[in-house]
Amino acid sequence: MRVSKVVNFLCILLCFLFCCSCTVDKKQVGVSKKEVSVIVLENSLIKVSVNDHTGCFNVLEKTTGQTWNSDPWENAAGLLTVQNSKGKKEDLNLSSSKEVNVVKKNDSIILITFKSPAFLDETFAEGVVVGSELRLNAKTSRLDIEVVNHENGNYKVSDLRYPARQFSLKTDIDKGAAVIPQKQGVICPSYIFPMNGGRFCKWDDATYNGKSFGALELFNNGTGLTMPWWGTYNEKSAVVGIVDVSARPSMLYNINNNGQYLFNSKGKMSTYERVVFLDPIWKLDKEEGKMQISYYFIPNGNYVDMAKIYKKEAIKRGYFVTLKDKAKRDPNVNKLPGSIYMGVYGGYPHYVNMPGMAFNFDELKEMIRVTHDELKVDNAFFHAWGTFSNFVPNNWPINEDLGGVSKLKAAVDLTKKYGYLYSSYHAYSPMLENDPDFTTDVMELDKDGKLLRTGSRWARVDPKFQLDYAKKSIEKEIAALGLEADITDISFGRYPETGNEGRLALAKYIDSLNVVNGTEHGQEQWIPYFDMFEGMTYLEDRPLSQISHQAPLFNLVYHEAIANFGKIQDPDNEVTANGDFRIKALQSMLYGRGITIFFAPYEFDGMRPLIKMANELVSPVHRETFFSELKRHEYLSADFKVQRSRFSTGTEVLVNLGPVSQKIENGTVIPGYGFKITMSNGAVRKGNFEVSLKF
Repeated sequence: MRVSKVVNFLCILLCFLFCCSCTVDKKQVGVSKKEVSVIVLENSLIKVSVNDHTGCFNVLEKTTGQTWNSDPWENAAGLLTVQNSKGKKEDLNLSSSKEVNVVKKNDSIILITFKSPAFLDETFAEGVVVGSELRLNAKTSRLDIEVVNHENGNYKVSDLRYPARQFSLKTDIDKGAAVIPQKQGVICPSYIFPMNGGRFCKWDDATYNGKSFGALELFNNGTGLTMPWWGTYNEKSAVVGIVDVSARPSMLYNINNNGQYLFNSKGKMSTYERVVFLDPIWKLDKEEGKMQISYYFIPNGNYVDMAKIYKKEAIKRGYFVTLKDKAKRDPNVNKLPGSIYMGVYGGYPHYVNMPGMAFNFDELKEMIRVTHDELKVDNAFFHAWGTFSNFVPNNWPINEDLGGVSKLKAAVDLTKKYGYLYSSYHAYSPMLENDPDFTTDVMELDKDGKLLRTGSRWARVDPKFQLDYAKKSIEKEIAALGLEADITDISFGRYPETGNEGRLALAKYIDSLNVVNGTEHGQEQWIPYFDMFEGMTYLEDRPLSQISHQAPLFNLVYHEAIANFGKIQDPDNEVTANGDFRIKALQSMLYGRGITIFFAPYEFDGMRPLIKMANELVSPVHRETFFSELKRHEYLSADFKVQRSRFSTGTEVLVNLGPVSQKIENGTVIPGYGFKITMSNGAVRKGNFEVSLKF
């Protein structure tokens, strides 16, 4: 009898805990004391349970039994930024609304309406309404979450984080990571792991300062997201969210942070645990686009599976045009595989005939000859900065002081003889004050007619004028030199709400010239018009660098659609925050990326050993994997330094990006800065970089 009572008590307790799993720990102002029930959407793969008291929801991924819970801090279904008549802003918990209505429309749709959310002073934002819709696909693990309507009442509303803090990971309890496609991509582990030297200090400090939380925009230059998706995974399951880009949401990240930033103004210690979460931020004050995020739940999944799910979506959205198809249209694309991207910096576009940096075209021709005849480089792409007598965006005429058209054509002819590619530096969006022809007449203006981007030289020309600048010069240059390639800088690194029509017109025009087409930075929407991007490497001066690991997320999606090379301002021959030549060469093979050697003309002789090493080590792998899919990538050591990639050609790249020799599966030992490359024909190349001293 006593056992029966205990069992009954436990059953009642479990039911109570489940029903309250989304209720708040603190008092919920204004919420009626109705009996709590759970509204369910369910198919064979997942079960979505919505608490009708708060509007919070949990998702059970049935294959592994993983339950992805709602907000672990405040049990908030969403967080809405509201500004009152006095200008004060406050983030309101939607689950504390005066009224929360949860209605099951049919077997696949639940409607949730939040009316009059509460302020901290226990008053209400009367008339403020947010309505959402949860839609479960009948046969797959896809769950669409859309903000379908909102009303402002007498308030100004702006950012809506919905769902908020959903699908989070508990730091050091859940072993997994946040997955963020910033530049090439990063994963941010949710647990303490071995770190080289003093890096742990940076990791731990970052969880208490501004480097472990923040917001990333979609499609901006350098700091934002290069693809519209993100996710979290643990040892059992993964969840990835793909956003509808028409609303252009940002992504808020919180990496192993306890939310101390919410308590600092009060001088109090956070009461929350350290967690990892990624939230969409919808801009309700913009009234644009479809505010929808589609979540997919992946049994035993990770960042690779997330990328492959998004790849299917990228193909549907029309971004995916393969390099093989591009090569059919322009056979010169076949000169990119195995190429060393050689940037020769002669001062331009910053200065014309820059003292100490400028080179003449005979010197350029000699560099090309040495690269082929003495360094035995089979494939190269020369990109020369400093060939015109005018500043950008006027890329014409060819500088007579350096040798004029005839001398430059002789250098270009030599690249064609060797099977190389060549382009001068082109840009149509910068406007430099030190240019004698500087004008504000073509610069972008805001709605009040004031100049935009006055604090920068770059991306200042209104996009509607950029095509005209290109048409003034590029076809004349192609005809004069017989060019087979074009690099156009900066115009396509940004994707703001305005001006995209002009950028698209410029991209389509350059693409119509049927040359091998490249640009700096790059975003996915430009892939149909370009053959190569320069600079999709992750930049370690970004805040997430201290709490993350680089991952080839972009290449897992787009490797066989766009050729990626290193960035000119972060060349592979330079010792930078991204590492030295050893790390960059190993990582280039791992990601299926082309290597970049960028130098001033007087540095060329010093670059010879690196060019030779790049040609012998990196180029053969790049040549073999160029048109293939990057199928898999994995971390094989606890410190994430030993990594392996596999391509659809069968090529396998195993590298150690750290200085310590490590033993991995099957007793294989890979030395510090070492590699083992298995080519598609089964041939194995292995070795390692060494540091030596010579007196």
